[in-house]
Amino acid sequence: MNFPSIVMIDPSQEAVELARFALWRSGLHCAFRSCPDAASARRCLLQGRRSGDGVAPCLILLESDMGCYDGLELLRELRASKHLAQAPVVVFPSRDMEGEQAALAAGASQYQPKPVDGEHYARCVVEMVERWCDALAAREPVPAKMMASVLGGAEAHPARRRDDPARPEDETSH
Repeated sequence: MNFPSIVMIDPSQEAVELARFALWRSGLHCAFRSCPDAASARRCLLQGRRSGDGVAPCLILLESDMGCYDGLELLRELRASKHLAQAPVVVFPSRDMEGEQAALAAGASQYQPKPVDGEHYARCVVEMVERWCDALAAREPVPAKMMASVLGGAEAHPARRRDDPARPEDETSH
């Protein structure tokens, strides 16, 4: 089964985890990878292509402000790659610094500043994936065999252990 693949290039681990959680909560099954900086993104996206591993991601989410490195320079490198020239890249900056024209000129498919509110941020990530990826494939149920191999034999929803403290609602239901 091939789920849509998403690569998020963002130095903020909190932003990455919120995006990952938003996809999980929405029921979208995606192969999600993150890169904290331009160097790891190059290794993930550009050097991997030279070795011939797989296909281009369905969507790349790119933070344009990565400290000492301009994310738009990385975007230009991605667009210069034959393999990634057509991959959808959404420039997803933390701050809207009026960079939309520069991002589109560098080859961005879309420019979408990150919402400050967590709920809006999560909705925005899901909407981008639904727009740019095959949302039908992402919404297909995960086969039981695949889920078992991912979980390594653990239950998908483990029962509460005996040594877990009782929740207040458990005590009042007696």
